[in-house]
Amino acid sequence: MECQVAAAGQGSVEAEELLAFFRCRRLPYLDRVGPQEAKLPPDNLLEQWRRDRQTLAAAVFEQFPGERIAPGNEALLAAMAGGAERIYGGQIAAELVWESEEDAQFHSVWVSSSLDLLIRDPALVGRSRHAARSSYLPVHIRIGKRPKPEYELVLALQAELLGSLQGNVPKRGILILKDGKWHPVHLSRRRAQVRQLLQEYLHSLNQPEPPQVFMARSRCHLCHWREHCRQLNAAAQPLSLLPGVTGSRYPLLQEAGIHSIEALANAQLDRLQAIPKLGSGVALQLQLQARATLSRQPLWIQSPPETLPTTPVELYFDIEADPRHNVAYLLGLLVVEQAEGKKVTSYHSCLAADPQEERQAWEQFLQLTQCYPDAPIYHFHGFEVQTCRRLGEQYRTDPRQVRQLLQRFVDLHAWVQRSVVLPIESYSLKNIARWLGFQWRLPDASGAQSIYWYSQWLETRERRYLEHSLIYNEDDCRATHRLKDWLSQSGVLHPNELTKVVCPQP
Repeated sequence: MECQVAAAGQGSVEAEELLAFFRCRRLPYLDRVGPQEAKLPPDNLLEQWRRDRQTLAAAVFEQFPGERIAPGNEALLAAMAGGAERIYGGQIAAELVWESEEDAQFHSVWVSSSLDLLIRDPALVGRSRHAARSSYLPVHIRIGKRPKPEYELVLALQAELLGSLQGNVPKRGILILKDGKWHPVHLSRRRAQVRQLLQEYLHSLNQPEPPQVFMARSRCHLCHWREHCRQLNAAAQPLSLLPGVTGSRYPLLQEAGIHSIEALANAQLDRLQAIPKLGSGVALQLQLQARATLSRQPLWIQSPPETLPTTPVELYFDIEADPRHNVAYLLGLLVVEQAEGKKVTSYHSCLAADPQEERQAWEQFLQLTQCYPDAPIYHFHGFEVQTCRRLGEQYRTDPRQVRQLLQRFVDLHAWVQRSVVLPIESYSLKNIARWLGFQWRLPDASGAQSIYWYSQWLETRERRYLEHSLIYNEDDCRATHRLKDWLSQSGVLHPNELTKVVCPQP
C-alpha cells in the first residue's frame, strides 16, 4: 500500500504544537502563519506557571537524582544504553507511521518532543532493541492538581516515540503533579487518539484559512490570540459571541437555520422552542439576548424587585485568592454609609500578606462585618459564599456565626440573571461595570493578574505588587457598588426609560 507522507510547516511536528491543537484547533495554525502584529504578549500568569513547572522539575531532580542529557536521539540512546536509572531532559525525535481508518492509507510525519524524565522499566529489562540492558517509561511533570487528558496525550505521544527507539512502546507512563506524587497512567486508550489528532492537525495546516473555533472565556482568556480571534469571530460568526450561545447550543441553532443574531432576534419563538435539545426556557433567553444586543438597550425580564435591600449602611465584598498557594489572601470590604444626604465610602482590606496569615484576615473580616450587623453584604457570583464557607470550616468558626453572615449576602450576579438582559458579550463583573461606564484604575487588571501580583509579592517582597492587588480589589468592590446602584435606580426610579419584556412577540 502506498505510503502518504504528510509534511507540516518545517517538515516536523513538535509535541507542544499538538498539545496546543488539542486545546484549540486554531492556536497552532495562528502561531505558525498568523499575523504577528496581532499577537498579544505572553500573559504574566502563564509565565509564572512556566517558572512553577521548572521549580517542580528541579525539586524532582533533587529528590531523585539522575543523568541529565543534551537534546537529540544520540545523547538519549547513549544514556539508555548505559542503563541510567533516570534520564532528565533531552529531546526525542522519530518518524511516526500509521494507517488511517478513513482513507485506508498510511500517513507519516516526523515528531519531536522535549522530555521531562525517563525511568527504567524493570518489567522490560533486556527487551530493548537499542539499549542493552533497559527499556524506559516516560514521565511528564505538570503543576496541575489532577491528571488531565492533555497530560496523558503527551505521555502517549512520547511512548510512541520511545517505541521507535527501544523496540517496544511503553503501555504506561507516569505523571508528577503539583502535590509531588507520582500518578501511573495507562496509555493504550490514548494511542489511537494521538494518531487521529496528528492526522487532523496535519490536515488543518494545509488549509488556506484558520479553523473556525468556538471561543470560550474559560479556555481563551489567557491566550495571546484572544483579541484576534474575537475580531475574526465577530466578523465571520458573531452569533457565537452572543452570551448564552454555548459550544453545544451553537450547532443546534445552525442546524435550525439560525445563522445570525438578527435571525435569532426575529425568529418565531415557537420555532426556536421546538429546536431539539435546546429547551423552551433557553430559547426565550437567547432571543431576549439577541434583541438586547441588536437594540443596544437593556431589556427587563421583570422590574428589579423592590425588596432589593437599600439601607443606611451597605457593604460590598470581593475576595482575591491564589490557587497556587491555596489561600484567600485578600477579603476586601467597601462600606457605603448615607450621611446627611450624601454617600460616604471607606475601603477596608483584610489582607494575608503571607499565606499563613489567612486565618487572621478571615477573623478580621468577621469582626468588621459585625460592626455593621444590619447591613446587607453585596457580592458578585458565588465565589465569596463558597470561600467563606470553606474558611469557616477550616478555622472552626461557630457555624451559627457563618450562617448569620451568609444570610446577609446578596448576589448581584443572580439578580442580574433574573431581572435584565444586557447588550454585552459576557456577564462578568468587568463587562457589566464597563458597560455602565466604570473603569478600573489599572489597565491590565484581572483576576489572573492579581494572582500573579500576589505571587510576585511573595517572591520579591516588592510592595508595589501588593498595592496593585489592593487597588484591583477595591475597584472590584466599587464596581459591585456601581452595579447595585444601577439596578436600584433603573428599575425603581426611572422605569419608563427602559424596555420591560415579559414575553417577546414573534
